[in-house]
Amino acid sequence: MTDARNPPPRYATKRNPARKTLGGSVCKVMEASGRAPMPWQRDALAVACEIDPETGGFWYDVVIFVVLRRAGKTTISRAKLTHRALTTVDGRMIYTAQNRLKALKRLRDDFYLPLKRSPLAETLEKPRWRGGEEAVRWKTGAELAIDTVSENAGHGDMNHEAHIDEAYAHPDNTLEGGLQPTLLTVIGSQLWILSAAGNANSGYLRDKVEVGRAIVESKRETRTCYIEYSAPDEADPDDPETLLNTHPGIAHTISADRVMGLRQNSRDLAEWERAWLGWWPKPKTPPRVIPTAAWESNYTSGDDETWRGTPFWSIDTSPDRETTSIAMAAESTTAGKTCYLELYDQLLGTAGVVPALVKLRSQFGGNLVALDGNGAAKSLRKDLEAEGFEVITVPGPSRIDACGGFYDDALVGDLRFENDELLNKSMGNAVKQYVGGRAWIFARNRTLADISGLYAVVFARWLLKEKAADNYNALDSVL
Repeated sequence: MTDARNPPPRYATKRNPARKTLGGSVCKVMEASGRAPMPWQRDALAVACEIDPETGGFWYDVVIFVVLRRAGKTTISRAKLTHRALTTVDGRMIYTAQNRLKALKRLRDDFYLPLKRSPLAETLEKPRWRGGEEAVRWKTGAELAIDTVSENAGHGDMNHEAHIDEAYAHPDNTLEGGLQPTLLTVIGSQLWILSAAGNANSGYLRDKVEVGRAIVESKRETRTCYIEYSAPDEADPDDPETLLNTHPGIAHTISADRVMGLRQNSRDLAEWERAWLGWWPKPKTPPRVIPTAAWESNYTSGDDETWRGTPFWSIDTSPDRETTSIAMAAESTTAGKTCYLELYDQLLGTAGVVPALVKLRSQFGGNLVALDGNGAAKSLRKDLEAEGFEVITVPGPSRIDACGGFYDDALVGDLRFENDELLNKSMGNAVKQYVGGRAWIFARNRTLADISGLYAVVFARWLLKEKAADNYNALDSVL
């Protein structure tokens, strides 16, 4: 078992051939530092180093590599940081690991010493090893420093690049919260997140994985590059073929025979599967249909983030008719966001729904109401029309579009809504239900809990998308 399969990643942002890339240049740096890039590294760098044609900087703001042990994440990180140092006068870079001591060891053993022993040694200045000021330095004036794992990481300085290695060790996004502000003012700056799969305590990486996988599956272009190597959940961990078809470093840096030997002698098979197959421990509860980190990126940040124009209304009633939710959508006042959404109310049954909508219309305007053409709320159609509302039913195919469009926008933080406990709970109760091929809709989970609040905002967004372009004027139809 020594053949190099060079397996493809399980999840990967695709290369955009319309954009130029500096991936080849980074590979040359890797070669010059003494390590020829593996096929997976060449492919990954080609994507991660795509260039924004408008700014000339890197296209991706965030690069996430979730790879297996001994796959070469340290060498790819070293090559990228060295390339930045060689091409950026006075460039500033930050490297972090599990803690400061681990980061310092990596800085010396895995960054400085390999470069010092390579032809690139002539590009280096004398390093700085004073406690608290350690840094590898280049003749371009660039510096690679390490930092503590804290909310103050980055020291508030401006940085061109930051690498969070061993991201599985962090329980939350405290570290990234300290680093991101130091990158914002630099065109083409990048945050790299590198790690093997995590464990039950790896909250930070878990969020990144959930969002990254969802972005790849949605095929939506974002400023996040996500690449993950892991075995399919149903694969047999005892079959050497599973390892050969998963690990991109087999026959390059490691032997499959030795890795399988580790499994045979392991007392902790779950840890072996995490390290070599990329499997996370099974969660006690299923992941949310929209990853938590992605969902929360849509929260409004203050009272100044609201809406303007004419609102569009929607209602959705649970199949058992116990709950009806009322929501609205309108143009967001936040630039670049597709719309503002709000779950206004949840009522018991359906009796008070029409009077509630009449009152909302008198306060805010808006005469269009969306509801599921095949759902329980359709019984309210005649009563709504009797009050002068124009009712727009959402047919089956449009329901698929409405769910998919909402999912795509929420995934990348393009919506705006409040941190609403009712809406959050409703989303948490939802799962994807496939209705043929790859098409799906939101459905209730096994507990059959209520998701009418989620569907209400889904339909409200759909109605806004369908009708906003018609220059709809609510005053034309308000009685």
